[in-house]
Amino acid sequence: MLGDFLELSLSTADMLGSMEFYRKLGFHEAAVGGSWNHPYMVFTDGRIHVGLHKREPRPPALSFVLPDLRARMAGFEAMGLEFAWCEIGLDQFHHLGFDDPDQGQVALVEARTFSPVHPSHLMPSLCGYFTEYRLPARDLDASARFWESLGLIVEPGGADYIQASWGGINLGLQRPQGRARPTLVFESANPEEAGALLEVRGLPVRPDPEGLRVPTPEGIELLLRPERP
Repeated sequence: MLGDFLELSLSTADMLGSMEFYRKLGFHEAAVGGSWNHPYMVFTDGRIHVGLHKREPRPPALSFVLPDLRARMAGFEAMGLEFAWCEIGLDQFHHLGFDDPDQGQVALVEARTFSPVHPSHLMPSLCGYFTEYRLPARDLDASARFWESLGLIVEPGGADYIQASWGGINLGLQRPQGRARPTLVFESANPEEAGALLEVRGLPVRPDPEGLRVPTPEGIELLLRPERP
């Protein structure tokens, strides 16, 4: 129902600072088109694409490409979803968005906004292998119902964790401990070595029971955890 996953869209007030951050991680820049009227950049490790939008602040959004968006609006409205924004005009790039249950958003665009990066042009990032985008979900059942209603495949993972996936993205819905933030989760062959290299590059790294955490300039976090056996 949502189409294909495009990017994790993040608002930034400091585009240059955000660009420098992802370059220090070893992410690569993708060529963007002229869809947006605001400054826009995309960085990728080959598995996750992070879209940086210099615009008014918005919650982090999972963005999907859904062609013929105007005709599909009625289906979302019939589900009782209220659009946080809706730009569907004759001379506009069509896009709309709505809130998820966990203080994030879902964004739908009518076409891709950047060109894919060929795998041969990518070098591994310092983060390791991207596994999931983790969302703090205080009501796991409500979150699972929301994502399942949008067509994601939901798989129970325990009392405090549920996974949902579709269109190229894995979501980890986790009951939060304390003030948890949305988190990009990676598996690293050597988190300690990666953390040391990130610190040399001037990035803040802190230990975590699961591995290492790195805050991003846009208010989310990265988690580098050891590879699972």
